[in-house]
Amino acid sequence: MSAESDLSTARRHAMWRWSGAPLLLSGILLLLAALAGVIQGGSGFTAMLGMFGCGLSLASFGANHEAAVASALRARQQGADLPERIARDLDEELARDRAGTMGLRASPRIALVLPFVAVMVQSGVAWRLIGG
Repeated sequence: MSAESDLSTARRHAMWRWSGAPLLLSGILLLLAALAGVIQGGSGFTAMLGMFGCGLSLASFGANHEAAVASALRARQQGADLPERIARDLDEELARDRAGTMGLRASPRIALVLPFVAVMVQSGVAWRLIGG
């Protein structure tokens, strides 16, 4: 990949990683509703799906963050000038765990799919909660 391609990938995933924040909020709310339903005699399966949907929101953030950092690292190694925010994120990761960051092997396609899977699972939980 070229430095420009890696930089474009880093930008895209840096943006997509924040999809995990609203997904986490909705996941927590759905999980709490499902757990309240279990207390009232509802389905434990719905609660388990709620936990899965909540976990997927965290996975969505993590996978996109790793894809952004790994792509930014490759772009920097090829001489690209990184935007300030992406450069700062990369520097923070390198300071925190240099060996781990240098060894990142991102999966950009999976990272882009995870938010959609999280939405589908959370939609299924919501559907089950409203009695669909």
